[in-house]
Amino acid sequence: MKKPVLWAVGALAAAAAGVAVYLAVSDTPASDIIGLAAGGGHRELNEPMRPAGTGPRVIIFALDGVGHDELVGAVREGRARRMAALLGAPAGEGVYAHGWAVPDVLSVLPSTTVAAWSSLFTGRPPAATGVPGNEWFERESMRFVAPAPVSVDGHTDAVAVYADDLVGATLAVPTLYERAGVRSYVALSQVHRGADLLIVPDLGALGSLVTAVAGGVAGGDEMEREKFSVLDEEAVDNTVAALQEHGVPDLLVVYFPGVDLYTHVAEGPVPSQRSYVGEVLDAGVGRILDVYAAAGMLDDTWVLFVSDHGHTPVLEDDRHALGTDGPGEPPAVLQAAGFRVRPFELEPDDDAQDYQAVLAYQGAMAYVYLADRSTCVAAGTVCDWRRAPRMDDDVLAVVRAFAETNRSGASAPGMMNTLDLILAREPRPPGTDALPFQVWDGDRLVPVADYLRQHPRPDLLDLERRLHDLSAGPFGHRAGDVLLLARSGSDRPIEDRFYFSTEYRSWHGSPSQQDSRIPLVVTRRSMAGAAIRETVRTAVGDGPSQIDIVNLVLRLLRPDGLDEEGP
Repeated sequence: MKKPVLWAVGALAAAAAGVAVYLAVSDTPASDIIGLAAGGGHRELNEPMRPAGTGPRVIIFALDGVGHDELVGAVREGRARRMAALLGAPAGEGVYAHGWAVPDVLSVLPSTTVAAWSSLFTGRPPAATGVPGNEWFERESMRFVAPAPVSVDGHTDAVAVYADDLVGATLAVPTLYERAGVRSYVALSQVHRGADLLIVPDLGALGSLVTAVAGGVAGGDEMEREKFSVLDEEAVDNTVAALQEHGVPDLLVVYFPGVDLYTHVAEGPVPSQRSYVGEVLDAGVGRILDVYAAAGMLDDTWVLFVSDHGHTPVLEDDRHALGTDGPGEPPAVLQAAGFRVRPFELEPDDDAQDYQAVLAYQGAMAYVYLADRSTCVAAGTVCDWRRAPRMDDDVLAVVRAFAETNRSGASAPGMMNTLDLILAREPRPPGTDALPFQVWDGDRLVPVADYLRQHPRPDLLDLERRLHDLSAGPFGHRAGDVLLLARSGSDRPIEDRFYFSTEYRSWHGSPSQQDSRIPLVVTRRSMAGAAIRETVRTAVGDGPSQIDIVNLVLRLLRPDGLDEEGP
């Protein structure tokens, strides 16, 4: 059986439940946390705030978990009328009268919330940002970090995202707000360091969402959707209030997490997502646009619709959910290989610190962190995690154990035929640049490019570059020593899709098209769509990725020129 977890992709669902715990262990005053969640729903982060400019302005609507086809489809099908009115009539090849839906924009890997938004709002890959997923292990401090917990049942970090700017404190690179240097408001986004104003919902809304998420797949019908939509509606309410009180900023980011959380548990996840976009998000977008229009500023404002990842439907059963507890789960493989596994807790007890392996789950991916076991052979001995593991005795021992289990079910029968790829690399200690992952071909590790030449995988989009962005760099070791990629992707029958998590109806994290292809829709009411397309191409070229969006926004804010490295 799987250990049930209260899970929060947007790092919000667990916040209300974790407030009491957080207050007990943090020096943050209760009044500060309450101030983030009530009393108007916003707090000034810069005092005084930077003065607003005279334009142009940018609004970014950040739609968590909404795939490219789902957003464009909702517009095309007439579900999202306010978005459609802003774009104007279609003019072919993604061009509209006043907008352009940029084709084939890909998420980073893993295609999960916190890693993706961190890269999108910094313009740097995970191996540079230091944020490699929804949860991860920092071996230099033996700290497990879970701003959006998947495998652990502690939610202190979900609260710390807002009370202590957890993601901002982790990011090792400048944010969009720091680089732009303009008056910026951010609603709900985990990445808000450098903004002038932070907008969040009240704890009542969060508490309602906690109830819904705790029910897992028991929820998801039309009535349950209200528990998710209230979070997004509160984001709009508080954003409108902030605009009315403080005026229109140069840069506004409005993050909608409810659509992602709902898609995970909804029956018919993809059709339900299109309905949610049309019936919930579209109205909220319209309300914010109305504020700009009433102020006479909409014509001079760029509006972007972006996302972090898409969703792939999966089966919500014990067979397909690769969890944390039981003989058929990943920890069983490590234990059979002779490793002591870290408990699936945010902060294990003092007498449980002698672990030699750590697992962190990212939906379609799992990270395996390994100690040099020669430093902690005896039970009760704490490993020296500042040292890199040994290649043969630690890393390859685990690679072979998972490969054999995947082939035969040897040490965990429930994991037979669940893995697509197993990757690893020559380990490096923290403080040095990690090397890129290589693929286990059954006998040895080979470079990704060599493996793909021998085994073409067009379904795994831009795999070599995206894995390099995840693993090669100053923080590449935070993606683990071994990376497990589950069999996933909408090109497979749903019976052949697996995911690292408790049971849900859809997941993401993979390099597949359904998970990876994100919307980037750029509009401006006073400009023709063809001119918008050329403006975007001038800023970021053809075929931009999620990482290029920061440079696009900087160019839109200052069209007469801005150093792309920022101030």
